[in-house]
Amino acid sequence: MFAFPPKTVFGKTIPKSRIYAHVQPSRRVRDLFTSQVAEIRWAHKLSPETLHLPAKPGVPEIQIFEIRLKTPALDDAVLDTIDRAIPYPVIHRLRSEAGIAHSAAFKRPSEADSGQWVVGARFTSEFGPAPDEPPGLPAVLDLGHLYAALMAGLLPLPARKGEGLGNQVTRCERYLVLRRKVDQLAARIRREKQFNRKVAMNQELKPLQAELDGLTQP
Repeated sequence: MFAFPPKTVFGKTIPKSRIYAHVQPSRRVRDLFTSQVAEIRWAHKLSPETLHLPAKPGVPEIQIFEIRLKTPALDDAVLDTIDRAIPYPVIHRLRSEAGIAHSAAFKRPSEADSGQWVVGARFTSEFGPAPDEPPGLPAVLDLGHLYAALMAGLLPLPARKGEGLGNQVTRCERYLVLRRKVDQLAARIRREKQFNRKVAMNQELKPLQAELDGLTQP
């Protein structure tokens, strides 16, 4: 990810009870918070005041949350619960014994109720060592473009020319679904012994592979 300017430091610990008050999670999700999360810290606030970048519709601010884990990984239900409680786009920095990972779900204001936010597809990196000197924030014109730049490092496909972040996320989500289907079907074909069934499954595979290839085209 990036190094954030000192003026963006917020540095407040968020009690789990504050999250629960906004979302009222199920008992299962509360148990996940208890067993997997050691601390939630509101690390940085990226806003017009802290970065001198104008807000854009749907991106009034961007929050950077740092979550210290008790376990090697974190269930997505925990992250989705936090995102539903925070009415801004959020980038999560996860710290565990396995290293550092980043996760973000694409968020946008609800079309039916502008006071509510829709939490979309989630993308999470692998855990790894923290870089010695992370790069500074990219040069952008507004917080909307900054949000796209922060999300870009987590998305499996680069943006096409003129493609907005919402459309890019939708394409990436479809790509991941299709890739799983293609991989599963290809594995079944390799295991299949009957020639006629192999032929039928290959016919099923071709349009899926063609759509997958189309999604990766620049």
